[in-house]
Amino acid sequence: MKYWNPYLETLPRGDLERIELSYFRNILSFAKEHSILYREKLKGIEGRDIQSFDDLKRIPLTDKEELRRYQEMEPFPYGGILGTDIGKVTTFRQTSGTTGKPVYVPETYESWQWRIEAWCHILYMAGFRPRHRIFLPFVYNVYVAFWEGHYASEKLGCELIPGGGLDTKGRIYKILEVKANAMMNTPTYGLHIAEEAKNLGIDPASLGIERMLCAGEPMPLATRLRLEQVYRCPVYDHIGGTEPCAWAGMCEAQDGMHVIEPFFLVEILDRETLQKEVEEGQMGVAVVTPLGRRSFPLIRFNTKDLVIRGKDSCACGRTSKKIKEVVGRTDDLRKVRGVLFSPKTVEEVIRREFQEVEEFEIVVERRDLMDVISLRAEVNPRLPISSIEQTKARLKESLKIATNLSFNVIMEPPGSLPRYMLKAKRFKDMREGEKNE
Repeated sequence: MKYWNPYLETLPRGDLERIELSYFRNILSFAKEHSILYREKLKGIEGRDIQSFDDLKRIPLTDKEELRRYQEMEPFPYGGILGTDIGKVTTFRQTSGTTGKPVYVPETYESWQWRIEAWCHILYMAGFRPRHRIFLPFVYNVYVAFWEGHYASEKLGCELIPGGGLDTKGRIYKILEVKANAMMNTPTYGLHIAEEAKNLGIDPASLGIERMLCAGEPMPLATRLRLEQVYRCPVYDHIGGTEPCAWAGMCEAQDGMHVIEPFFLVEILDRETLQKEVEEGQMGVAVVTPLGRRSFPLIRFNTKDLVIRGKDSCACGRTSKKIKEVVGRTDDLRKVRGVLFSPKTVEEVIRREFQEVEEFEIVVERRDLMDVISLRAEVNPRLPISSIEQTKARLKESLKIATNLSFNVIMEPPGSLPRYMLKAKRFKDMREGEKNE
């Protein structure tokens, strides 16, 4: 079967949009009745007032700081973001806390099953089927994505091998031992597994991985192609978050990502005003409303994810709205010497043109009133010294062309830069108090 849910995935656009508006009215009315946050936030606005997508503009966006603030109320630990009786909560999850205090996310059994069903669409679109034995190389802890992937794999009928508690070497041998043929991971850790396998004298392609699903950080096309090259298998992307859930994924056409409709109402709004939808091919901020989760209702959540709006058709036959690519986070865009800079551009250059670079880090500093941007690069230890100097010169030239910035390139000893399993933190802005509007 081509689709996980053939009816929903091939509905005409008009039908999908009517369903989403109806669901939106319902979740808004529910949130006002059951959530302290929205009871106060949406005074004067009723579900029946939303008759068109233009009416959405009447509703203020929700941001993470609001969630943190209302979370401080009773009942502990969810406070005013809770949308159900706390006695019905069966699952605790939380955000990573990389941008501040973690947001605690309550799920009832029903809401958790709703999240898992959305994830089933993501896995099935990427070609995962019951014959796959999926290796998940992480300790799950309180973070949601691994648990979602775990339970959605089981619901699809796949066999799931949890790889937590092992180091990278142990995970490689476990993949070989159990003959795992699929994997879910961050792009960074997928490349690190390949690097470690090579150090063990093992060709990553011989691990037997037939397909891979990635998330956790933006994956430029060049990074996806690098993964496909080393593992010799198709690699798929998806996007989501602890608060809004996983809301879009890549199908086997590998041409952008489909919004999981009508589970989510997704708006892609202009960065300047956050008031109007961008056109196809334009970059905007993803604003997401989960339409079926009631334990933690979330209305027009500003994900701060920058995405490019895709076309409304696909060779796979699905009719859902699409995003062409994930650019990064609004928090990651920086002004450096007057130039708007995205760290993703550097990754694209390195993964596309510099196979010898195994790890890197970008550092921005202010020296004598001048911004200085540096690239710390670590290359394959087998590279001759003469080639290292050539790589350094090529990096400076390629990065200048791609970013319009002159980089100070520093070649670091093998193994000196950190390796990441979860979200990579390769960009460090050391300018104290710097504002980068």
